[in-house]
Amino acid sequence: MGKQSIATITDITDRLGYGMIYVREDGTIGEYSTVAKEKFGLVIPKGKSHPSGKIEKSDIVIFADNMLGNDDAISLSDLRLLNIDDPDIRKGDAIMAICTYKDNKFAPIYKYYSDYYPGSVLQIHETYRSHDILVSIDLEKKIMSITVGGEEYQMAYLESIGFMVILSPETGQVKFFQGIGYGFRGEEAGKILQGMPYKGKNCPEQNDDSISTIGLPLQEIAFGDEFLKEVRAIMDSPDGTRSEGAFEIYRRLVFCNIIRIKKGDVNDGVIIMIQDKNSIEHNLDSARTFIAELERRNKAADLRLDASREEHFEKFLGSSPEMRTVKHLAYKAAKTRFNVILLGESGTGKSRLAREIHNIQNPDAPFVEVACNAIAPSLFESELFGYAPGAFTGADKNGRAGYFEEANGGTIFLDEIGEIPPEIQAKLLHVLQNKQIYRVGSAKPVHIDVRVITATNRDLEEEIRKGNLRQDLYYRINVFPIEIPPLRERKRDLARMADSILADFCARYDMEKKAFSDEALKMITLYDWPGNVRELENIIERAITVCEGKTIYTDHLMINRAEIPKDTLCHQLKHQEARIIENSLMINNGDKHKTMEELGMSRSVFYKKLKEYDLL
Repeated sequence: MGKQSIATITDITDRLGYGMIYVREDGTIGEYSTVAKEKFGLVIPKGKSHPSGKIEKSDIVIFADNMLGNDDAISLSDLRLLNIDDPDIRKGDAIMAICTYKDNKFAPIYKYYSDYYPGSVLQIHETYRSHDILVSIDLEKKIMSITVGGEEYQMAYLESIGFMVILSPETGQVKFFQGIGYGFRGEEAGKILQGMPYKGKNCPEQNDDSISTIGLPLQEIAFGDEFLKEVRAIMDSPDGTRSEGAFEIYRRLVFCNIIRIKKGDVNDGVIIMIQDKNSIEHNLDSARTFIAELERRNKAADLRLDASREEHFEKFLGSSPEMRTVKHLAYKAAKTRFNVILLGESGTGKSRLAREIHNIQNPDAPFVEVACNAIAPSLFESELFGYAPGAFTGADKNGRAGYFEEANGGTIFLDEIGEIPPEIQAKLLHVLQNKQIYRVGSAKPVHIDVRVITATNRDLEEEIRKGNLRQDLYYRINVFPIEIPPLRERKRDLARMADSILADFCARYDMEKKAFSDEALKMITLYDWPGNVRELENIIERAITVCEGKTIYTDHLMINRAEIPKDTLCHQLKHQEARIIENSLMINNGDKHKTMEELGMSRSVFYKKLKEYDLL
């Protein structure tokens, strides 16, 4: 990798809006791209300016902080420098203030909030010492804004920040404003209040080229313990090792891809690609477009389930080989009158699939769902088959139809069939064989025409061995079994399912559209989901409740990180290999022989990979 190659990479990453840092083998910086400098504030964007200096007595200080003492180097005692001596203000409070530095002739104007925020935007708008000043904190958009004399200064934040503007009391001229990279320059609000000098911005004395990075050790330029630790770990790894994750650098949270280059020459080292919140959100729409197109091509390449069948299962998501098999069987079952049993773990969507099977043939006929595990044993018979007038004490004088009669002409779905008591099983078997029921207290049969779909998450053969289930009933309900795999066995469906569930919830609760960050989607696909679809829905519903912005990050997902397997290099390579083979198959319209030849793979290896990645 020569100098020209590094320059080319830098040019490309700058055009894409990514920052790039190249660290040589000796740990010094070989390249620090312009975009990287801009993201971290090593280079101040052209525009507003002020000369270097330090805060002085009687200066006007305008201050906003959404979490006092967290990312501002401020202690509660520092507020006294602004003549704010309020014992009720605590660390962690949100505060806005317009004050005078070390001069008690001018009373401060301030607001603070401890536990309750009256709306998503906090604001002070006052005339202070003849200057019109507006201070606001937008808690939803995570933007702080200070407007002085019609000129607005803004700072976006991810978690917290103390944002400050200082005015000359005589002229009202801005002497200092905080900007990106305040941590690198040592210009946290608390340090400025404590008298630390600040550098000029966009003025003759401040030359961007003077910010030297090339040849300096990385740890002297990049501040962030976890980031530096990760870079050292990658530096100690073999060629091609790659790591990615969110790291705090210069007090800013960014997403980094860190790649080891170790070819045994002078160009060895580590390349670090950097994205901030804005660039990640900018790329989300492109990622969604790509996923949608990939899904469209997956459907077009599906030779086992034609489009006319697929359209019947729009609400039962999944295009993985496992789910295409489930939909194929469900479509076949819907075209018959056989008894169907749906097998699978709790939360896999058995109830939803039962309704889809029903809707294909009889969308206007009754569909009655019975949760067998929610019925008291003593009430099973009357609930399923109804009762005659006066059948027992407290019975309705007119009698009552049971679930089977309510489903007449349509479908009855008996969920958790394994919960039915043994004494009722014989009567249920009679109903399935003879298509007639007897109400409790009546000797007159009632003829019914009902499609029966059952479901269970139990091992029914084991229940027969234990004596909990009649074998003849098992044979009667097990005519057409369909097993729905758990989410951990169909991870290819997770991204699409999560996006669809998210869109449904946003529409249901009349919320603005939200999207998952790439890291959030990655966490969703790596997690095993022991509660299956039901757990996925619960996690997403909570996430949109706590997420104030448009993007759902990993912090919004109530998933135990300890239960997520590490995304090792081996796993990443397998993922890429599977993606390449799958894309080649789609390009070649499913022609395996042509794909095998294009990829240069032997027949035995090719088919082994197809089986391993569920691409057969």
